[in-house]
Amino acid sequence: MGYRFFQPSARRDAGESEFAATVQSLPAEAGDARLPEPSGDRLTELCFDLSAPTAPPAAPPDSGLESLPADPGDPAGSPSEHPTLSHIGRYALKQRLGEGGLGTVYEAWDPLLSRTVAVKTLQFDLDTPSRLSLDSLFLNEARLAAGLNHPNIVTIHDAGLSAHGVYIAMERLQGRDLRQALLEGWQPTPLQAVQLARRVADGLAYAHTRGIVHCDIKPANIFLSPKDKPKILDFGIARALHGSALPALDGMVAGSPHYVAPEQLDGGALDARCDLYSLGVVLYELLAGRKAFDGDSLDQITAAVQRGQAVAVHTLRPEVPAALSAVVMRCMARNPAERHATAQALALDLRRWVETTAAVAPTAVVVAASRL
Repeated sequence: MGYRFFQPSARRDAGESEFAATVQSLPAEAGDARLPEPSGDRLTELCFDLSAPTAPPAAPPDSGLESLPADPGDPAGSPSEHPTLSHIGRYALKQRLGEGGLGTVYEAWDPLLSRTVAVKTLQFDLDTPSRLSLDSLFLNEARLAAGLNHPNIVTIHDAGLSAHGVYIAMERLQGRDLRQALLEGWQPTPLQAVQLARRVADGLAYAHTRGIVHCDIKPANIFLSPKDKPKILDFGIARALHGSALPALDGMVAGSPHYVAPEQLDGGALDARCDLYSLGVVLYELLAGRKAFDGDSLDQITAAVQRGQAVAVHTLRPEVPAALSAVVMRCMARNPAERHATAQALALDLRRWVETTAAVAPTAVVVAASRL
């Protein structure tokens, strides 16, 4: 069986953050101001860059989240005073923050509430009935995600339809996503990695109790601010794609092949445990300094996820305790029944490991916690 992935292009202009995944801007329709055309790919068999990144600069020893490169942020002056590129809904688009294979994210000004927001456009190159059906799915998912209020989940302010398709307005974050941080050389200590993963698990536990599964947990969807907690991006987007019954989307898998659970690749029923698997793969990468599963092609990667067995983390990095390695490998079990039953159970497991570490090295725990 062949798989196709909705995935943002890895190619961005220098200095741009991959702020969010799975977005695409469209040419404007008649009567609507034209948005700047991105260089990102449209729906393709494989929209991400499989080539190995160039060696990143070495991170300072014992670096924490505050060692991440600062976001360029806003130019001098209030965003409301910046030139307007175009409008979506009531929002004045001010500058492009990032783009991917399915759209673009802009910094925008909300004149009604006098605040800066991030506006994401979503659209597909489909026939009109299919596009309208998928737009409706995205709007329903956006409304569900807008009801989430948790410190580790990005806040969604608004969602709607325009001549450019579906748009989602959310809080404007400053910083970098985890993918960019890793590319720039950040290597967390085991304790820092666990603290980060625990907070993501807390956010997932909150969402899961409200019946919302993410389906696309990966470094690009975990946002880091220099002195704040991690925030999960893109709730609902992958699930809407999975929930679509459109023939045009048959055989497609939402997400990144390195992080999706085996049952996602198999087209099976999804539940909260697919998020636990993906978070386990992210934690594996943070601890091991490499991806759990890799390959030179999409087929090789998906085969490794479906049939391979990742090397235990503590085997690759002896400084990672075997007990922590066991928690990670449990998350990554191919059989969902062998994983933690809930995200809350995983968060508690990680918290217990932190408390055990604190009993041995309390100073290190205090320092790591202050950085997260």
